[in-house]
Amino acid sequence: MNRLVTSLWVFAFLTLLVWITRIYNLFEDDEISNGERIWRLSVALIFLLGAVAVIRILVGSWRDRNLKKSRLIPGFCIWTVTFWIVRTVGIVVADHQTGFKIVHVFMAIVFILLALVVNRLKTMASSI
Repeated sequence: MNRLVTSLWVFAFLTLLVWITRIYNLFEDDEISNGERIWRLSVALIFLLGAVAVIRILVGSWRDRNLKKSRLIPGFCIWTVTFWIVRTVGIVVADHQTGFKIVHVFMAIVFILLALVVNRLKTMASSI
């Protein structure tokens, strides 16, 4: 259970770090349209809300205080894995610089692995 809690804190913290940085970068980028900015901001807000909800579960202020029974955690893991797979394919096939592609593939690998680990630890903790 301690590994699950630690993994969830890391998952939530990294999610907040990456997506707050993404929002900052969105407002610094003058090359994208307002429609693109709104769409990308919406995606970032979904991740931020998910991370905040996970933190609320961890500190016990969520209505479902039982970490083992929470459905939000597997949902957040599924969302993370799905997003990063789709987004990584889009980035790799698009016309981006090699460095940009490498950084985003690395971030995708980290987040996908972290989500899979968290989901596996949650499944193991729930079956005890």
